[in-house]
Amino acid sequence: MEERSAIERLKRGDIGGLEMLVRMHHTRAVRAADLIVRDRALAEDVVQSAFVRTYERIGPSAPGS
Repeated sequence: MEERSAIERLKRGDIGGLEMLVRMHHTRAVRAADLIVRDRALAEDVVQSAFVRTYERIGPSAPGS
């Protein structure tokens, strides 16, 4: 339920929704990315880019919202 709340906040333009998503998923996302790329710094960059894309696609200016 917390994740849905974060997404709804993000859709309304509340950047706090993205912060919630990052707090919920950052650690596991970096671990998964690190298993794939085998470079911790690169894994961090990949995850950061993924969260930016999340904001761009879910945020209030996203097409179809």
